[in-house]
Amino acid sequence: MKKTLVLLAMLILGGCSSLLQEPVCSQSMSENKKVSKSQLVAIIGFADGSSVVTPQNKEVLKQVAQKAIDENAKIVVYGHASHRTITKNILQRILVNLKVSNERAIHTAVELMRNGVDAADINTLALFDSRPVKVEVNRAAEAANRRAEVYLYWLE
Repeated sequence: MKKTLVLLAMLILGGCSSLLQEPVCSQSMSENKKVSKSQLVAIIGFADGSSVVTPQNKEVLKQVAQKAIDENAKIVVYGHASHRTITKNILQRILVNLKVSNERAIHTAVELMRNGVDAADINTLALFDSRPVKVEVNRAAEAANRRAEVYLYWLE
């Protein structure tokens, strides 16, 4: 169990020691350059248990893709999940939420690629339910946590 949790922590951090404090790691994930600036440009919501990008969110991602291309920006997509799952086993909950948060990040990235962003300019990271934006006291709060956050970042 301890080895599994260490592995999950390594996956979450993705080699960036500052990830838990900063939205985008100060060391570029794709090159040996520093990140000069980052900006949250979209929050993509998802239905419970789903990683399907809605038509409305496809339009948002189309605009994000164009901005990234126009400004020569890189992209990082963080996938998130709500805390609630059908299992009470903590390891199973983490694995289920890791899987769905990864799918959300990937499906968001695929939509950006469909709109012209080069795959080499996109990084994805699954954060499962480790960074909620709301305390899950009701369904609306759970829905807010089922998301992908899209950041643009620029290298020095």
